[in-house]
Amino acid sequence: MRSNEKGIAKDSEYFLYTPSVTAKELFFYPTIIGLFSYEAGYRLKRNHFDSFLIMLIEEGVCEININGKTLSAPKGSMVLLDCYGEHEYGSSEPWKSLWVHFDGPLARKYYEYISGNSGNVLFPKNYPAIHYQLQTMYMEFLERKPLDEGRMSLYISTLLCSAFSQDGVTSSQNNYDGVKRAVSYINDNFADSNSLNDLAKKASLSPYYFTRLFKKETGLTPHQYLIETRIAAAKFLLTSTSASIREIAYETGFPDESSLCACFRKREKMTPATYRKMLRSS
Repeated sequence: MRSNEKGIAKDSEYFLYTPSVTAKELFFYPTIIGLFSYEAGYRLKRNHFDSFLIMLIEEGVCEININGKTLSAPKGSMVLLDCYGEHEYGSSEPWKSLWVHFDGPLARKYYEYISGNSGNVLFPKNYPAIHYQLQTMYMEFLERKPLDEGRMSLYISTLLCSAFSQDGVTSSQNNYDGVKRAVSYINDNFADSNSLNDLAKKASLSPYYFTRLFKKETGLTPHQYLIETRIAAAKFLLTSTSASIREIAYETGFPDESSLCACFRKREKMTPATYRKMLRSS
């Protein structure tokens, strides 16, 4: 459909899509997709629109107003917006974008993860690949091809996964790489005495910032992650070896048998001995 909206070039085109009940329950799905050229001075302000929005800026610069902040999205950037909330965008200069409104059962989780880590304007290193994915999707609508909802979901999923794996912010990426080094070190050395300072040094971060970033990435503090790893190792040894609980405690990094039993009971609601007996009897 050609757009007749004021401030949008007449050759701009968009397509509507009504997803099936199955798609709404299982998939990511597009609701509107388009390629628009915007005239100087165009601005759109909405209090609410039932969807999330991805915009790839092809030309010019777009200004985004969200949560009381003004963000600049230049050519080669990716914009991710929660249109369920108040939002505004436009520019005093001409600009062009390829965009899709989408939704799905996991859409909000993805949005919160990506915007929480990288913000609403992203600068992906793999922008050409992301643009190709969205352009391919747009062309299927433009060429009136039979639409496969599973394939549509895959396109959107690929766009979102590319966004949070290639945010293009070097310093942030280095910090997250540091957390990954620490996680790898814990996995290989969970039986050792690992202090917070030691782990932070592995990540080349201050203990305070390391703890914040570690929890943001894993959902656990470094200490919680270490204990969970030790418990997982103890569960494996309880079911695959005949080692005593005392031996398992020392092998997995607990100072003594009582410490293992206390942690194990807290997490599994049973003692290591009961866990071993239950698993072997089953």
